[in-house]
Order: sequence, then structure tokens, then C-alpha cells
Amino acid sequence: MNDLITQPKINGVAIEIVAEAEQMKIEALMSSKGIGSVTDGFEATIAAKAQSALRNLIKGIEESRKAAKSPVLDIGREIDGIAKDYIDEVKDEELRIAKLLGAFQKVERDKKIEAERQARVEEQKILVKATQDALETGQDIQQHDNAMQKIVALRQQAAAKHEAVAGVKVRTITKFEIVDEAKTFKARPDLFSLDDKKIRAALKLTTTIPGLKVWDESKSY
Repeated sequence: MNDLITQPKINGVAIEIVAEAEQMKIEALMSSKGIGSVTDGFEATIAAKAQSALRNLIKGIEESRKAAKSPVLDIGREIDGIAKDYIDEVKDEELRIAKLLGAFQKVERDKKIEAERQARVEEQKILVKATQDALETGQDIQQHDNAMQKIVALRQQAAAKHEAVAGVKVRTITKFEIVDEAKTFKARPDLFSLDDKKIRAALKLTTTIPGLKVWDESKSY
């Protein structure tokens, strides 16, 4: 059923880097490869020019990448929107039915488990009695056949005690909502992960925070 939405014909479109861009890359890299250190103003000027060329090329390819992807992304967003508008009501209805059927299946599954448990207990009693009767009468085969008939009947009765639909699986998901974060954090701090944004904000006030390794790194831009 992969033909419910019309398929855009975009196969065979060639995506490549233009020749001018390849030349710009070669020139930018050539201007930087020979720089091994920056120890005076002259070398710093050369390094600054090289970095500017590299940064301009990085910025250019990023802008070009976004521009090239834009029409395709627009098509993708349109497809997503059409599919969402079409299927939202269906998803809601499927979820409603899934909850109803899941609740029923769970109840019937529990009935099945309990019925089978009781049947196993009764089966053991039947087998023990059949063994005792066989020892007393010497009629092993007859006692065995009688026991098996009773066991088959027990299993049929156990199967009749539930109405679960065969082939329908049930998955139970535990959901949660934090209603008091302070209480949860106090009781289980291990459930709260470190937040990069909060750490960076804290480092503006102090660079001494237990458990963190902090260092400075200088970069030109």
C-alpha cells in the first residue's frame, strides 16, 4: 500500500559540486597548508587571511547546501502535511480501538493463565490417582487412558474460560508525569541527567564545580 500518495518524479537528478567550487577549495587549502606556527604579526596576518578564505568557503557551502535542499524539503514538508491531515483521524481511532482491545485481551489473558494453572494442579491430582489405582488394580493401560481423557477434558474446560482473540498481542507501557520535581530529585537524583545549557550558565559564575573538568580553549573567528 505504498501508492496512497502520488510519487514525485525526482529520480535521476544529479547532485554535484560545481567546478568553480572545487577550484576555490584547492586555493583555500593551499593558502593554509604552509602555515605551521604563528609567532609574529606578519605570520598572524597571513594566518588571518587563510582562515578568512577557509571560513568563507565553509559558510558558502553551508548556504549552498541549504539552498539546494530547500525545494526537496518543501516537497517533503508538503508530503508530510498531506499524509498527516489524511491519517490523523485514523490514528486516533486505531488508538481508541487498541486501548479497548488491549484492556480486554489483558483481562482474558489473566483468566487464561489462572485457568491453566488450576488445570495443571488438577492434572497432577489425576495422574497421582491414576498411578495409585494402577498399582492397586494392575491395570496400567486402562488407568492411563482414563487419566488422559480427564486431562483432555480439563484442558478443554480451561480453554473455554477465556475469550482472548488469537494473534492479537498486547503491550503494556508505563507512562509518567512529574508532579513535584524537587521531591523526585531529592529521592532519586540519579534520574536527572546533566544539562549542557545549565552547566554553561553556571560556568559564567564559577569554573570550580565538583565533578567537572574545566579548561580554556582560544580560537580565532
